[in-house]
Amino acid sequence: MTHSITAKPIRVSAILGGDIRLEASTYLREGYGLVRLANQVPGRLLLGDLADIWQPNRLAGYTVPEGKGLPFFTAGQVFEDFPRVRKWLAKPFVPQVNERYVQQSWLLLTCSGVVGNTTAVYPHHLNKVITHDLLRIVPRNPDEYGWLYAYMKTSFFVHIAQAAQYGHMIKHIEVAHAKDFPVIMPDDAIRKEIGKMAAKAVRLRTEAWNLRDEAFALLEKSIGADESLNEVDASGQCVVSVSKILPNRSRLDADSYAGPISKVDDLIEKTGWDFLEDLVVDVEELPRFKRFYGDSDIPFVGISEVFDVNAQPTKYVYAKLIRNWRRYILHAGTLVMACSGQKYGILGRTLMLTENHEGMFGSNHLLRITPDGSKLRPGYLLTFLNDPLVGRPSVVRNAYGTSVPQFSPMDIKKIRVPRLGEDQESAIADLMDKSVETSAQADRLENEAIRRAQEQIDLAIAQHSDGK
Repeated sequence: MTHSITAKPIRVSAILGGDIRLEASTYLREGYGLVRLANQVPGRLLLGDLADIWQPNRLAGYTVPEGKGLPFFTAGQVFEDFPRVRKWLAKPFVPQVNERYVQQSWLLLTCSGVVGNTTAVYPHHLNKVITHDLLRIVPRNPDEYGWLYAYMKTSFFVHIAQAAQYGHMIKHIEVAHAKDFPVIMPDDAIRKEIGKMAAKAVRLRTEAWNLRDEAFALLEKSIGADESLNEVDASGQCVVSVSKILPNRSRLDADSYAGPISKVDDLIEKTGWDFLEDLVVDVEELPRFKRFYGDSDIPFVGISEVFDVNAQPTKYVYAKLIRNWRRYILHAGTLVMACSGQKYGILGRTLMLTENHEGMFGSNHLLRITPDGSKLRPGYLLTFLNDPLVGRPSVVRNAYGTSVPQFSPMDIKKIRVPRLGEDQESAIADLMDKSVETSAQADRLENEAIRRAQEQIDLAIAQHSDGK
């Protein structure tokens, strides 16, 4: 059996200028060639010329019970659309704590694991300890914030960042690498136009999240819920009647009844309620399927792509090789719920699909909930299911399994949805609908800014490369 060998000559000067990298992948990655081309473009600068770049010292934190220490976000959580604090750190064991907080005028860049992803800093990131696995990118000129954001979100930038990564199982880049990333600088007017679009997208997304919080607050006020729901009974005991256990498929796990959910049950009982199954057309769990990825025209989205901030599909699936493939296609107006994952994580998170998701191929780990608009405003149902004080405990209590908890549609259908009257429910739904609409607009605006930035990069390289 013969093997073909691909040979590629590399200049010694290139090796000596690249941390004396001797692994072939450094020079075979697409980003290596893009960096060489970008360096030929007149007027190009380095990222270190435009921004201060730094990284906090490595943190080995000591966890404490919820609410007892400093709230902490991992890199993955920073990119989530609706992150929930899962870990609290003992303050005395967090050195240089002020250096671990971020500011809203900064950008964050992943430097460990999946390298090269960028996000803006949003209000929910403030006053949280942010992992050292994100480089802090602080634009020196505030007017260049939008351009840098759009530029760093392009596929071009991701490629050049990944070309600098090192490591075997877990990839890394350092501050010194990021400082040397080339930044192509189109005319001032073009940068300003693209930058305005990107910055507006960030502002709109902030507005959307504020509207969502208002919807939660109005729901909680209407039901009579407050933070006291999270207080733990000092006795550590909870008495549950058999009449509650039998309709719940004879579930005997304590967290189906004890803790905050017992208080939530009392509030919903006083308010009045309907079963979710009586308010929707269907709750559907699709069968598992073998994935056939490749150069298709149908993007595949899993849980992480759906629930991260404007995450773009990275895989494409040969849909027609999958039985009943049309059932998996996402459609605007459907609610999707993460039905596999960890209770402390994304399990139970619910999203209303918009036109931005139309035509994508969705994972079987997304329950499809089809609202019945004649019985309940979808925006109100979305608010309840995601509300951190009332809805989330009502959803997560239904998880079963140990290693990777799951949901069954029959349990989700039996969730009790509080009824507040048409006027109150409409007021809550209006806020949530506006939030969803504004967030979708932000995504479209950001995508257009990224597209234009990539277009300018391609144009500059085409005009000034060796092969022009």
